[in-house]
Amino acid sequence: MSAIVRKRFGWTGWLLVLVYLGALSAISLYISHSFLFLPELSFYDVFIEVIISTLILYVLAQVYRALNNNNNSYSKWWARGLKLLSFIFGFIGLTYLSISLVLFFSISAIFHDPDFNKLNPELQHSLIQNSYFFAILLAISSIVAFTAAIGLAYRRKIGWYTAVALVLLQIVAVTGLLDKQRATDFVLHPEITKQLSEDQIYQIETVFVPMLMNGVFATLVANIVIVTFLTLPRVLAIFNMPPVILASRLGKGHH
Repeated sequence: MSAIVRKRFGWTGWLLVLVYLGALSAISLYISHSFLFLPELSFYDVFIEVIISTLILYVLAQVYRALNNNNNSYSKWWARGLKLLSFIFGFIGLTYLSISLVLFFSISAIFHDPDFNKLNPELQHSLIQNSYFFAILLAISSIVAFTAAIGLAYRRKIGWYTAVALVLLQIVAVTGLLDKQRATDFVLHPEITKQLSEDQIYQIETVFVPMLMNGVFATLVANIVIVTFLTLPRVLAIFNMPPVILASRLGKGHH
């Protein structure tokens, strides 16, 4: 039975399910908590999250159906869409590479910082280790993004695969930061918190953390739109990939 479902549904169909259930649940939770001004409404937060998820899925399905009803799969519109995506992934790659280089250069400069030498050895080691980790991770991500940009521009399957892989990695990497407590813990390491004044901690919690969460929210929405476009049957046809049953059901909805 499971083999039949996998064969009919297709792995790109399951990809959409994974992205929508994971990312949309986090987005719905974020939106519901942002707009629950009355304490009395907190009792209905789960119901509100379901309503928001349903509305978002409905809008996505309508956009998906409208795009898929374009009869000319090789029209200028589709070519422009892929060119725009190629540019976006190229920009992402350049951004990741720039941040990676900054981190690499800052690691060598940080040893000469008097304030850094005042920190305890455990915190110093943790900061250096995390800097190396994120620098290497961003460097690898930039290579993936550049590969996606070139592959999409030349209509190669490797471009589609790397683009989808990068989108999924970005969704998995940042989704947890939509939770305020996780975002605060990510920014304010316990050892770093000891070095800050109460006023500085308050500024970070009330200004920087909300900005970070809003940025994560915008990133998730953008990635959902990108993966939705990449799994359109007409886009899959351009890359000589078979459409999936989920895409056809979305496309035929309300007919």
